Amino acid sequence: MIKPKRSAEQQVADELERKALNPLASRQTISDSQAEPEFHENHKRLKADRLAREAAELKAKK
Repeated sequence: MIKPKRSAEQQVADELERKALNPLASRQTISDSQAEPEFHENHKRLKADRLAREAAELKAKK
């Protein structure tokens, strides 16, 4: 059987309902093998920056 086509409004409503039912599963994720090298470099840089900030905060508290 051929399903009848849905309008754009119906498609948007269905997508919103699906996301409301399971918000974690509706998130799109990128596996490490698919990520660009620039993403990995940026991720490492941001992580190092965050760790440096946290270390500086700990030293300032002492």
